[in-house]
Amino acid sequence: MRDIHIPVIRVHAYGASSQLTLEEIPSPVPGPGEVLINIVASGVNPIDWKLREGFQQKPLPFIPGVEAAGVVIAVGEGVTDKKPGQEVYGAVDGSYAACAVAPAAQLFPKPAHLSFEEAAAAGGGKTAWGALFEVGQLVKGQRVLIHAGAGGVGSFAVQLAFNAGAYVIATASAENIDFVTSLGAAEVIDYKVAPFETQIALVDLVLDTVGGDTLERSYQLVKPGGVLVCLVGMPSAEKAAAAGIRAVWGGTKTIHAMREVAKLLEKGLITPFVRKVFAPLSQAAAAQNYSQQGGKGRGKIVLRIEE
Repeated sequence: MRDIHIPVIRVHAYGASSQLTLEEIPSPVPGPGEVLINIVASGVNPIDWKLREGFQQKPLPFIPGVEAAGVVIAVGEGVTDKKPGQEVYGAVDGSYAACAVAPAAQLFPKPAHLSFEEAAAAGGGKTAWGALFEVGQLVKGQRVLIHAGAGGVGSFAVQLAFNAGAYVIATASAENIDFVTSLGAAEVIDYKVAPFETQIALVDLVLDTVGGDTLERSYQLVKPGGVLVCLVGMPSAEKAAAAGIRAVWGGTKTIHAMREVAKLLEKGLITPFVRKVFAPLSQAAAAQNYSQQGGKGRGKIVLRIEE
């Protein structure tokens, strides 16, 4: 494999999207417990451009990307549940590349009814599952508010909470109200019409995927003893204590969460949504710029490796 070179995107210095360089490197080789996959599509997430800008000071150079879908090329020693030619998806570090290695335990068979682009957008499911159930301890019958219910994580959170038997309230822009309702939300609040905190009765759990002012206005909506889970920063312990609630960062992504989401995807009980596809790999900067601009679209941005 070392004689084969593959195209990748690498970051050699922190900064703007101009730091994303298309180059060729030797193909990686799977070690024990690892799988080498030919990547068809990579999810594009805010963490990708945050790391590029220097967040957490990830050692340079590095290949961006944390999730992908593709086809198994080879397996390392000890891997018995994956085989060459198998279509898979899951957590893949360095997914802005034609090939990458990943732990076999983090990869799952791609459901036949999902495209590679849809499977590459499934990472928001494990984020949402972890935040709702591992961190938020959501149970059947509880009331949950999900901010940005049409987004890459929010759209999964609405589906997951609905499937768990919760009463789901979500915020969304007017053009996405019908979409979020179709995912299972009992109430969808147009946050542009009036402040959302004036339109919602107290809930057991708030899942905040927005942060900033949205987070600040959400403490008051949680019932005493309830929980506020934020995915974009650490909530204020002081404000939580004053409100008599628990407020925590919810960015957990465990193997258990991955497995639970994989089961639901396979059964067709939840669906990944793709906002926009960029192709080929050389469009990585355009994809990250689009992600960084934000917006109120539906689902996740995906980078397809080939045209």
